[in-house]
Amino acid sequence: MDNIYDFNLHACNLKSYLIDTISVLRYISNMSLLKRQIDQYIWSEELSGNKMIFLSGPRQIGKTYYAKEVLKKNPGGYYNWDNPDIRSQYIKNALFFLNDKKTSDFLVVMDEIHKRKKWKDILKGLYDTVEPACRFLITGSARLNLFRKSGDSLVGRYTHFNMLPVSLGELLGKKITDAWLLNESDWKDPWKNLLSRLTGQITLSTGDYEQLYHFGGFPEPLTRDSDRFLNKWKKEYISLILTEDLRELTRIHEIDTAERIMMFLFNRVGNPLSVKSLAEDAGTSSPTVVNHLAQMERLWLIWSLYPWNKRINRAVRKEKKAYFINWIYVENPGQRFENFIGVMLSRFCQILNDNGLGDAELRYIRNYDGNEADFLLILNKKPVLIIEAKLSDIKIPTPVRNFGISLGIPVIQVLHTSGVFRKVSENECVISADRFLEVLP
Repeated sequence: MDNIYDFNLHACNLKSYLIDTISVLRYISNMSLLKRQIDQYIWSEELSGNKMIFLSGPRQIGKTYYAKEVLKKNPGGYYNWDNPDIRSQYIKNALFFLNDKKTSDFLVVMDEIHKRKKWKDILKGLYDTVEPACRFLITGSARLNLFRKSGDSLVGRYTHFNMLPVSLGELLGKKITDAWLLNESDWKDPWKNLLSRLTGQITLSTGDYEQLYHFGGFPEPLTRDSDRFLNKWKKEYISLILTEDLRELTRIHEIDTAERIMMFLFNRVGNPLSVKSLAEDAGTSSPTVVNHLAQMERLWLIWSLYPWNKRINRAVRKEKKAYFINWIYVENPGQRFENFIGVMLSRFCQILNDNGLGDAELRYIRNYDGNEADFLLILNKKPVLIIEAKLSDIKIPTPVRNFGISLGIPVIQVLHTSGVFRKVSENECVISADRFLEVLP
């Protein structure tokens, strides 16, 4: 007989109401109350030493805001290379920022320097000249990540971190060391450790979860708590990426083509991507679609999920899926929830990698019979957990269970519906997303 643990939310309505009221009051305040988890590890000497720190991520994810918050607590200077005065000072004196150096421990924040030609040579020269007298934090939009992958003049001089969409754990102010797999001991038996955390004490976070799911993981619309602002922000953000970043960085001038491709992508979230079909719908060629998708991914508008085929009969090997970095653009409820869970899991893997805890990646499973599992967590090249995303269906699909048996790993089905936690067997569990996401960073 199945072991079933159901959480009776009716028995704690008052407590839920009080907690949700507190959540609402928090959102009415301002973004300064949202503490980014990256601050808990980005300055670790074990991870970065005295190297320059590169901080990249999507536009408007909070990099500049975070850098300025750091400078409120530490001596240093902020230098935005979009500012003509900063560029002028550099021309006159390459070490101009040392004029602001009043203490031995001085943090130099350089924002958007990657917009300048030969920016890597500039940083190399500055770092080699003043290190270890100064620490460097280099921030910028997604373009920093794009250009970071080209050339090797900075090799050995920097370490890279990503600022990612806000998670539920981050929204709740959780310590990153309390999250699943953020301690080396957790990796010895990930499933046992996960169940232990899921059955332990939790926070009733339904209101926070709904806020995050509705307004997305970008700080400004999330903390403003306004549908009108969200609707306006959504349109302006896409326009900014397509009309400025895409045109400026990739030399793609067919913006209307890029817009058509993106519009058709909205309805393809969670499905294996057919470039040929997408090209036909968008009225363009397959090479054009491939190029546009690659650039959208480099600019953090979308991200790709690839299939896993080892030990899977008749497995799909090449058909990737495309998801949006911000799930709020996906209208279909089932696809939106899958996109949301995918972003949270992808974020989870990136944080594990940024913390040097091991090699973590996310895949999906599909065979040529049409059977599929939404997500597969890989740790150090080995599958450890299948995650299926469903709006409300508590029955784990038979094909998903069979994939778990074939790989010899557990299965967890995550629901958009609140108040569910059912341990179906020793290796199978059905749980609400708000509860599951609390144990992730």
